[in-house]
Amino acid sequence: VTTNGLDRLRKQSHVPEHAELCWILNTVTPMGELHRMTQFKEKSEQHQKNVNMGLFGYPVLQAADILLYKAAVVPVGEDQVQHIELSRDIARRFNNRYGETFPEPLPKLTEARRVLGSDGVKKMSKSLDNHLGVEESGEARFKKLSRAATDPARVRRDDPGDPDLCNIYSWHRFFSSQETLDWAAEGCRSAGIGCFDCKKRLDGHMEDTLGPIRERAAELKAHPSRVDEILAAGAQRCRAVARETLGEVRERMGLL
Repeated sequence: VTTNGLDRLRKQSHVPEHAELCWILNTVTPMGELHRMTQFKEKSEQHQKNVNMGLFGYPVLQAADILLYKAAVVPVGEDQVQHIELSRDIARRFNNRYGETFPEPLPKLTEARRVLGSDGVKKMSKSLDNHLGVEESGEARFKKLSRAATDPARVRRDDPGDPDLCNIYSWHRFFSSQETLDWAAEGCRSAGIGCFDCKKRLDGHMEDTLGPIRERAAELKAHPSRVDEILAAGAQRCRAVARETLGEVRERMGLL
């Protein structure tokens, strides 16, 4: 199968070694550390009637996802740094008990460390319905964008604002050129532009980035057998690595 570099993509469920390593790592992970995980606390508050073991132990599965391939660097958002730190702790604890096996992975943060949602208060999340979907049409995206929060000081069109307090300006940083950033910052401070103008310019730059992604997604959806081929090749490649790692883990633990 020709995959053009996509043969690392796979469904987690196609590589059962993830689940086995997760179970093994559970035996070296103190419950106290899992209780301290910020996302567990937040999710427990949001879904008080469904606080289950899957939610509680999910960070260990994340650690297994990383350590199974002996990853040294993991690209994450700021809210996931704590999970990478837990993965480092788990790796260190396993290594100390059974011998050097896993590297201690480091987080890699981009400029978009934490992206606030359209409400301008909480992080962007589909579950909070404050997100802009990557595959949404331009019309659907701008409908959300037009209602998104801006600098609260700009109540009227001629009210000056502070771009550093405006979530729309923070999104410009991810999609727009320095020229546009300067235009938006100056226009905000002087009230030379309205928030709608700023959002419209942002929408154009977002489309430049997201439009090709949306088109590529539609192309793949139109050829599901091609996607199946890519995932099968990815599973085959990843299972080879996963088997080797798990074999090493079993040997060190005396499970062979």
